[in-house]
Amino acid sequence: MAKLTLIAVVAAALAVSAFASEFTSPHVAHLTSSNYEEKTGDGKVYFVKYYAPWCGHCKRLANTWKELGEELKDVANIIIAHVDCTTDRDVCTNAQVKGYPTLKVIHKGEEVKAYRGSRDKDSLKSFIEEAAKELTTEA
Repeated sequence: MAKLTLIAVVAAALAVSAFASEFTSPHVAHLTSSNYEEKTGDGKVYFVKYYAPWCGHCKRLANTWKELGEELKDVANIIIAHVDCTTDRDVCTNAQVKGYPTLKVIHKGEEVKAYRGSRDKDSLKSFIEEAAKELTTEA
């Protein structure tokens, strides 16, 4: 019986790590309940994906999101980020996330706009670059 329990625990841990690796990247900031306000309030322009690891649309967007982070890693004022709404529900509730994935631009701790366009990398990149230009250009 103890052996079966151990096998079940190991299998569950492997499943969780498989979900995690599908969404993680060194070029995508992982926002959580403990760092969300501090990070998004730092003056940079955050393009945040609110997701659930079990969501099919989120899984399909995962590689594109990582590629976007890689492509914009050297742009100082743009941060590509994500929040796992299954582990940080309060962040997603406060951001009024109603479905997955939800993509929003956050600047100085406030939502600027939600993204509702095409989910290809070039469209996402154009959107966040234009948003960052609008937000960081002195009027």
